[in-house]
Amino acid sequence: MDRKLIALALLATLAGCSDGQQPNETDLRQAAQAYLDTQYPYCFVISAFPARTRDFDVEGTNQALHALAQVGVVSEREISRTEVPERLWQPARTDIYYAYELTDEGRRYYKADVRQDKAGSLGGLCFGKAEVTAIKGFSEPSEHQGRTQAQVTYSYRVTDLPSWAADRAVQAGIAGLGQALASAEQPLEETRSMVLTERGWVHERLLVN
Repeated sequence: MDRKLIALALLATLAGCSDGQQPNETDLRQAAQAYLDTQYPYCFVISAFPARTRDFDVEGTNQALHALAQVGVVSEREISRTEVPERLWQPARTDIYYAYELTDEGRRYYKADVRQDKAGSLGGLCFGKAEVTAIKGFSEPSEHQGRTQAQVTYSYRVTDLPSWAADRAVQAGIAGLGQALASAEQPLEETRSMVLTERGWVHERLLVN
């Protein structure tokens, strides 16, 4: 079953715990947790496998895969090397292309079909679990576009990260991983709308527009 549907079903069960009309910390904490449970394990690296060095790497996947090869999550094999001479606007360099395959360790964290692009579906290396640590504050409910909603600020930490996530090169190569690790000491914080529904308070991103 889709994780969003599971989260909504859980909220429906929990809605009977209060009158649901005014937000309270318990209801909002449950709503935030239900949303985070759909986001984690989080796919920090999106890539098909087998993979190879990309020419146009706007997401930084080359650096991430190279770092993950050093900690045994993927294997790395050089497939070509080109010497590029010095030019007026750039120094000489060596372009090295690698091929990558998942190792047994990598397959533990790989999920298929996490994103669609022009070439089809892509998988990703996904790990971690998010846990709400506190409701930092919330606004009075107000009407917006026919819905009753409140702005809620909550904090959360990311746990269950693999040991190799602590490697500095891996952190440097994977966006957001350093912040996830640091959340054990300094929880992450975000402010989102929670919407009052017949199931109780629900995170806005769990609702179908």
